[in-house]
Amino acid sequence: MKKAAFSLGLCLLTFIHLGVSSLCAQLQTELGRSLLEKEPEKPETESAALTVNAHLSNTFNNHIELGLSVDPYTSSLAGEDDPQLSGLINRFGVTLGGDLPIADKLRVQLQYTPQVENYSGAEGKLNEFDAFSNTLSTELNFKPVTSLPPLVASYQLQRFVRTLDVYNNIEQRLGLRFGRVLEYNFRLHRFDDEDSRREDFLLVGSNNHKVTTRLQFGILKQMLGKLEYGIERGSYQTNLNNLILGITGLEDNERRKDWRHIGSAKLIQVATERLMFQEEINLFLNRSNVDFFNFVSTEVAASAFYRLETGRWLRFRLSRLWVVFEGRQILDESGIISEDAPNRRDAQIGANIQLNWQFNQYFTLNADYQMTQNRTNEEDPFLDFLNYTHTIATLTLRGEY
Repeated sequence: MKKAAFSLGLCLLTFIHLGVSSLCAQLQTELGRSLLEKEPEKPETESAALTVNAHLSNTFNNHIELGLSVDPYTSSLAGEDDPQLSGLINRFGVTLGGDLPIADKLRVQLQYTPQVENYSGAEGKLNEFDAFSNTLSTELNFKPVTSLPPLVASYQLQRFVRTLDVYNNIEQRLGLRFGRVLEYNFRLHRFDDEDSRREDFLLVGSNNHKVTTRLQFGILKQMLGKLEYGIERGSYQTNLNNLILGITGLEDNERRKDWRHIGSAKLIQVATERLMFQEEINLFLNRSNVDFFNFVSTEVAASAFYRLETGRWLRFRLSRLWVVFEGRQILDESGIISEDAPNRRDAQIGANIQLNWQFNQYFTLNADYQMTQNRTNEEDPFLDFLNYTHTIATLTLRGEY
């Protein structure tokens, strides 16, 4: 179960890192972009363009193990006095990109990104997670009507290999979108070994279909409202061991299937040319054929964005998150579930600060610090590891050529 605990923490860490990297690239446009905004016109005679980008990052994480995606009583952290596990993650990657005009109103973009990851710390326990990934993506952009945003079809293929081969997998993504108004994404995730019985849903393959729609509207002259709703269908493969089957109540060869509803509402205020504020509410509702995975989360957040000058900005975000696990009743101090036992509830407080500093047109440094404090209503001292403080600090140097 140690590996299962690692797997969730590392997957969550990877999601956080990728989300931060994406945010750094899109932050300034996200706060003021129109959903129907036309992209800058390209000259008809424009030739193909080639770009080379590189990134080097160093991340300190003081709580890589965040628990399991199943019963926390099965975690190797249960009952431990000091459940936190610190480590360093170093990443280096290069992105080769090409923008090619094919015909009038039709363009294709190609991108290839190899990346190396090195984990250190915890007396060598993290070495088996050293990784190498290859990501190839392509995007076909068709703009038949000048006054409307383009129709975009995208495809991405990623090969991910760790020192410990149980994590080796291939992921494929297919997307279709119309501007930012309507978007469809399909994700196919498969591990090399699909025969061995796994102890975690994060170690078995899955399929996901997701549709997202967005609405943006102006309020007065300096306020902007954004609404977003997404619905996702997820299905997992069945090579699970008896522990997972017993905890979740799944029959052998029965698939776990989830419906996920994701909604958000954002309000942006432009105070000055340099200063903007944003308030947001984010909802996530998961409905599964396994009661154990029925839960709802609600997040409220406020952030401020200050632009020092072009390519140099500062962002600060505070958030509060509540999660209710509707299919998990808590045990009392004697280890018994009483008749009127409440559902497990977690509450989180989060803070995030980012500084982006562009030295010149070629080099940019980004510093990111995140802190999350989680508190649960679980009364059993054996599960005290669910009360944790999680810190992630990352420095990323990017080069563009």
